[in-house]
Amino acid sequence: MMDKGSGRNLGERVLRHEVTPVFSVLLVFMIVVSIMSPHFMRFQNINSVFQNLSIVGMVTMGMGLVMISGGIDLSVGWMMSLCGSSVAYMMVNLGLPEGLAFVLGLLLGMALGTIMGFIIASTKIEPFIISLGFMSAYQGITYIITGAREIKLQPEMFTALGKTRIFNIGSPVYFFVILTAILWLLLKYTRFGRRLYAVGGNADAAYLAGINVRLFKMGIYTINGFIVSFASMVYVSRLGTGSPLIGLNAEIDAIAAVVVGGVAMKGGKGNMWGVFIGVVLLAFISNALNLMGISPFYQYLLKGVLIVGSVLISYYGGIRSQSSKSKA
Repeated sequence: MMDKGSGRNLGERVLRHEVTPVFSVLLVFMIVVSIMSPHFMRFQNINSVFQNLSIVGMVTMGMGLVMISGGIDLSVGWMMSLCGSSVAYMMVNLGLPEGLAFVLGLLLGMALGTIMGFIIASTKIEPFIISLGFMSAYQGITYIITGAREIKLQPEMFTALGKTRIFNIGSPVYFFVILTAILWLLLKYTRFGRRLYAVGGNADAAYLAGINVRLFKMGIYTINGFIVSFASMVYVSRLGTGSPLIGLNAEIDAIAAVVVGGVAMKGGKGNMWGVFIGVVLLAFISNALNLMGISPFYQYLLKGVLIVGSVLISYYGGIRSQSSKSKA
């Protein structure tokens, strides 16, 4: 059974030993860009970057939980589109009050996450395959609901969630930071966190230690569905429209930030502040490339290289760690 302190320190060990090279390269690049472009470190630019990254950042937090538990969810992008479009449809086409549509949107996300989690936890099928199937299903349902068109809200409709500003900082940024802090505290100081690391590290050992692994994994996907649906509604509120494409490529951005932030693809390692830093670094790298006039096509290339590089660093770091333990 995992001792009380080991789960709490896993993320710190990963950040210290495995992702430092990636962080170093990205930080050096950002420093160079800040010297080359005087606009990069201005408050307006930083505030704009955080405003833009906060939505996908929340989705990334949910992805971080799923991947620490040993799973993965490729459907989060289209789940965002489905939940956001459904809420817009309920308010515009069905005339439901904003509060009721908001609650139903959250319940929809949780239900979708629970169904997926139940199938993954109850079978030996890889989460990659299950979530890929759900991604296709969500895409189809979204297009059926929207007719492949945006559902525009009235100007005064559903504005508080995504358009409120405090100290000239948008509410999505606060939601992102608060969510990160809550999940970090849960993982570091609670039984839930210790069980998450235990299940992700070795599900069989966790089961023998008395953890209901099937129910726990299903719960993780339920939480992920809640987070994704909330993020989608913040996005709809901010844009004032329920677009079927609001979650396009969100799963790629989320997975890239999670692995750069130190979460092992096989699960059991990582923490929320590492994921937070991964989100921020990738967003600022993308912003820096835009300021330098570099084509967005190269940004996709960079994300792919970062994912592969981070996984390789994690893999060889694990081999060195196992080799050191065997010699000792």
